[in-house]
Amino acid sequence: MRILANVSMVMNLDKCIGCHTCSITCKNTWTNRPGAEYIWFNNVETRPGAGYPKRWEDQDRFRGGWVLDHGKLKLRIGGRISRLLRIFYNPYLPELDDYYEPWTYDYAKLIESGEGDQPVAEPRSYIDGRRIDVKWGPNWDDDLAGSPDIASMDPNMRALEEEVRLEFERVFMFYLPRICNHCLNPPCVAACPSGAIYKRMEDGIVLVDQGRCRGWRFCVSAC
Repeated sequence: MRILANVSMVMNLDKCIGCHTCSITCKNTWTNRPGAEYIWFNNVETRPGAGYPKRWEDQDRFRGGWVLDHGKLKLRIGGRISRLLRIFYNPYLPELDDYYEPWTYDYAKLIESGEGDQPVAEPRSYIDGRRIDVKWGPNWDDDLAGSPDIASMDPNMRALEEEVRLEFERVFMFYLPRICNHCLNPPCVAACPSGAIYKRMEDGIVLVDQGRCRGWRFCVSAC
């Protein structure tokens, strides 16, 4: 793969105020269709925190990125043979609970209730329509980096002692906008069994050939 240039976009974290304008516009453009309600290609996380999907930086679980083995880069998710053996079942994928169960509200109750009633718009699952108790969602931990319950879910904080961790959380919080990084050496390209992902030669943008993609989703774990 010979790349002539690699275009970059820089986000100034000192100026990001966590307004989610980028998240909403991206959502409305790319994943606003049925079946993609839980998908956010762009999101802004409060760090330290669990992130989206939960604990996505826990590479002991998701096996993302590369490892240096005797001077050679290898995919953490495994080589070609191991990926082929798991091609119909990738055990390192995030589950729906790691994202969140998408929901809407029963707005008809607000409109159709009688004048003597106090209507409530109940949350309903987008998956099967049942009433649910919402327990997690996109940016559920927004601005809660100082909370021990939330920050303890951050894999980067796991190795810190409890006292140091709490002091760290009192003085340190930032917003982290997350999109595709269009990596110089993208693991998603190397992990795809179909060869459907590639870097465009003229600018280095990572693209997916929809005609070759078969939905194996090794790119999700590798990323």
